[in-house]
Amino acid sequence: MTGRPPSSYGSMHSDDYDEDDDDDFKEPPLKQTETRLRLYRSESPETAITERTQTHQSSIYQDGLFLRPQSITHKEEAFPARHEESMSLEQSELQSEVRTERAINEELNDRDVEELHERDLPEQQDESAAMEVPEERTEEPVYDYDEIVLHFDEPKEPPPCPPAGSGLQFRHPHSSLTLRHVLTAMVNSLSRLHPSDISYYKRSLSSHCRFRKNYPMIADLNDPLDLADKMIEVCGLGEALYLTVRNLQNIGKDDMAKILRKTCRRALLGYDLKIAHDRRYYSLYEGRCRPGQQRYISDVFVEPVTVIKGNREPINPENEVRRIPYTIQETVIRAADIFCPLPNDTKPIRTVMMTGIPACGLTVAVNKVIIDWMEGKTNQDFQFVFPLPAKELHLAKGGDLSFLETLSSYFAEAEDIGFIEKEDCLSLFIIDALELCRHKLDFENNEIVTSARKKAPLDALLTSLIKGTLLPNARVWITSHVTAAYRIPPNLIDRFVELRGFTDDKKEEYFTKRTTDPELGRKVFNHMKRSKALEIICHLPLFSWMVAFIFERAFRDPDYGKHPPGITAFYSQYIVVQMNRSFEKYRGCSVEAQKWRDEDKAFIEMMGKMAYRMILEGRDWFTVEDLTSVNLTYEDLRSRDELTTEVKRASEDNRTWTFKFVHVTIQEYMAAMYVYVAFRKHGKNVFISSQMSWLQSSSKDRAVIEMYRPAIDRMLASPTGHLDMFVRFLIGLVTPGTEDNLRGYLLNHYHPKAKGTEEVVKYINKKMKDNIHPDRHRNLELCLVELEEGKDEKGR
Repeated sequence: MTGRPPSSYGSMHSDDYDEDDDDDFKEPPLKQTETRLRLYRSESPETAITERTQTHQSSIYQDGLFLRPQSITHKEEAFPARHEESMSLEQSELQSEVRTERAINEELNDRDVEELHERDLPEQQDESAAMEVPEERTEEPVYDYDEIVLHFDEPKEPPPCPPAGSGLQFRHPHSSLTLRHVLTAMVNSLSRLHPSDISYYKRSLSSHCRFRKNYPMIADLNDPLDLADKMIEVCGLGEALYLTVRNLQNIGKDDMAKILRKTCRRALLGYDLKIAHDRRYYSLYEGRCRPGQQRYISDVFVEPVTVIKGNREPINPENEVRRIPYTIQETVIRAADIFCPLPNDTKPIRTVMMTGIPACGLTVAVNKVIIDWMEGKTNQDFQFVFPLPAKELHLAKGGDLSFLETLSSYFAEAEDIGFIEKEDCLSLFIIDALELCRHKLDFENNEIVTSARKKAPLDALLTSLIKGTLLPNARVWITSHVTAAYRIPPNLIDRFVELRGFTDDKKEEYFTKRTTDPELGRKVFNHMKRSKALEIICHLPLFSWMVAFIFERAFRDPDYGKHPPGITAFYSQYIVVQMNRSFEKYRGCSVEAQKWRDEDKAFIEMMGKMAYRMILEGRDWFTVEDLTSVNLTYEDLRSRDELTTEVKRASEDNRTWTFKFVHVTIQEYMAAMYVYVAFRKHGKNVFISSQMSWLQSSSKDRAVIEMYRPAIDRMLASPTGHLDMFVRFLIGLVTPGTEDNLRGYLLNHYHPKAKGTEEVVKYINKKMKDNIHPDRHRNLELCLVELEEGKDEKGR
């Protein structure tokens, strides 16, 4: 075998022959129970020479390469899949153990044929029997019916310390996922093929896209090890194994394909799962799902700050008036490292609960971890990753199923994987968006399931998986809004973590990364920073997307960016987007489900009414009793949970629960929207007492100055400025560009335009000339910016 193509895995000359090994012909075949296996090619002269002289055919397809027990053990390098040097050593070792027919032909001569034949005929018979080892091993106990186990010596030395931020990685990879195991199985299968079958196999392989144009690279390869090595070099380990199984089936070798599949069951399942994850999670929809609007997740993803949960509330209390530094006091950790134990942890982290406020990026963080695992960047100790979106858990087949049957109903690749129960099978199950789970999760009364083969209701399977009675060696990652996190008893969670959103550095990274023009990204970021309100709330990734999306298009106008940006339009669109997202979550994505119903419009108005009362009382939290006071219930809030979050739960009685809007500026905008809609839609001025309301006209097209005059006066009278943002939003809503965002939702499509906006500008200018507080003066200037920006809304 000369002229062998170079290999990326090191020197692998299968045709090298060492004369010192002639003694091997004198040794009888070893009869040991050693479990370690190695590649060995038959050196029987009957097959190498005698039969050729009699039939003029090579009988290598009858004997070929076989797995022979040996007493010599070799030290396997730690993490061979991660280090090219160790991979080269493994394959070089395999290569040195393979002897070829041509090498034997060169060394033997006609004079020795008879002598060697008589001496080694018993050895040939024993070795031929050894060929049947894989077939015999198929009769495994029921526990191992879905894989053939080839045992290799495990490394005795501890694994090397993983690089910082690389994920879990606390032990050696499983031997069946190593290059040594897969290459051994592939060569063993290919070596049993007749030369004509090898040619047929290569022609079938040439139909694959990777070899269609480069068929010459495999056309002259007849040695099984050469062919397997070239396939791994071109395709990678998983795809090469998959192609080998598929092409064995194509040429009618179903039995050989079945043995190879069972021998490399874990490697094949891992490859199939990664392909499935790539199709499902490689793209990202920012905001709502719209055809053609997806982006590759790695092109736009910037990891939010993740912390191990402390006693701090998840809400950022800072706004433009109340300057409170939003510093991270808890232990910061990467999402990929949430299963890494800290130095003071005494036991492994099995179950992790990750929470966060709406729009903080929980689902996107999960998708990125899955993609990183798929690409081999982090958490490579997880042999398999199974995402179980809570929204889809109720779609499983009816009736009681075993956990294995449940998995196969979600993942067609995960059929007959009994080995998942073994201690050496480390898997990760991700239950995303727990708030959408329709199962009761009754941890007290559900049946306790301990076997993945036992049939039980899905609710019992989930609770047993989280408890750890089912698959105790697996890891479980649960994501949830705070309002649903209490469905899991705290004693079952080993670690609580929270997503806090973007820091200032992360914001800049996001705005510059998501566009192909870095200069445009910097312009967008700098323009956003001109508004302190936008700079603060852009710690929410969803809000950052909205700002970037709008500004990138606005800057198509060369005259855009001369004035500081207005903020009212962003909040109007944010409310609409979040409500639509809640419809998608709880109702579905159909056209009918996406329509705004009367109860949805009433919900927004009543939440605004409650927010206005909270501002007047000087508080930023509310309870179920506050909801009742505006004719809402907790169920109304729970099914539209994209604007609020739970921050405190004193007992199981929901009357003791405390809630907040996801940001204080959301509360201020909701209050302003309620006041504006009440005046424009219902003709009611909330600043006028009920005793005086009978003196006022109830016309819906009155001049808006009647509403703005008392609002501005109250703002100027406030020593703390707690009405500053409220009045700015209220004035920003009157302009055509921002009011249009409410049409079709809270205002009619053909509602008459507002009258008297010029008088509002005059009144603001008049008040600015008075001797008022500098902060109030600055806020009135920003009110004029809202009026100016909302006139045309160019590019929006």
